[in-house]
Amino acid sequence: NLLVECRTGEEWVMPGNPSGVSANGFFWYDTNQEHIITSATFRKCGSRNSNTIYDNSPTRGCNTNSFDGCTSTSSVWGFITHSDQHTPEIMQASNSITYEDCGRRFRLFDFADNNVISSVSSRTQNWVDLDGTASGLNEPTIIGSGLADAGHWWRVEDSVVDDPEGPLIFIKKNKGPERGLGHIRLRFD
Repeated sequence: NLLVECRTGEEWVMPGNPSGVSANGFFWYDTNQEHIITSATFRKCGSRNSNTIYDNSPTRGCNTNSFDGCTSTSSVWGFITHSDQHTPEIMQASNSITYEDCGRRFRLFDFADNNVISSVSSRTQNWVDLDGTASGLNEPTIIGSGLADAGHWWRVEDSVVDDPEGPLIFIKKNKGPERGLGHIRLRFD
């Protein structure tokens, strides 16, 4: 079991400004890494912002004040997306995820932050949410990149669910034909 409590709601007593310290739950790394997280609870993670797609409670997540806040870009899940090499085909998987009073859930993070063409890992970002608890759809879900650069790669049908804040696309795995993630590895001399 994993418990991630990003903020307690108590006034910040450490030196510095709390809004300068993120309240991120977990950041997936993208180079030669594959992650599996199960039986995890995230509490008071992610910034409280105007997007109420997942939770509209006035106490969700952390605010960005100087007493007990966090950065405005804080999220429960973050995806570092800087790599053009060594990005795994199936990047992450999760099961039995619980959110307690969380704000922003997802964020693709352009580590290079140079606003040029997106990286391979940002376009091919993918995640198997085995039971739909991470996505909030509560059914097996494939989560893919929602970047415009990804084109229609993750838009397998009209009924995909958009998370514009991520930006991500959620594909209900059981909705259509048998679906999954796979890979083909080619080697040449």
